Amino acid sequence: MASLSKNKIKYIHSLELKKIRKEERVFLAEGPKLVGDLLGHFPCRFLAATSSWFQEHPGIDASELVEVSQEDLSRASLLKTPQQVLAIFEQPQYTLDPEAVRSSLCLALDDVQDPGNLGTIIRLADWFGIEHIICSQNTVDVYNPKT
Repeated sequence: MASLSKNKIKYIHSLELKKIRKEERVFLAEGPKLVGDLLGHFPCRFLAATSSWFQEHPGIDASELVEVSQEDLSRASLLKTPQQVLAIFEQPQYTLDPEAVRSSLCLALDDVQDPGNLGTIIRLADWFGIEHIICSQNTVDVYNPKT
């Protein structure tokens, strides 16, 4: 079992900052549910998980895979209680498609500041089948770990 280098842990912690996420064009996801939902939908640059998580999820497609101890995961995690796996995914590039706006139900958000509120809005939009969410420039970063 490999351990995470101090530099890798420092890099993971730096992704808490919007500036770094934007420069690197990546975002951090933690926990089996979230990482499981994102795998296969976004390119995964790095994934660190416990051996038990890897046993339950063979054949993971990621640029870098590291099996770590719970202690290493705790040091790298931004969560108070780390949960088996964390991953760094590439941010997708979107362009506004005027036809999608004309032909489907869209949600437009203006200056939503709380990341928890944005996360709730995204989950509700998904539940109602709203596929397009358009955010103003001053809306909180959708890739904020708290979103």
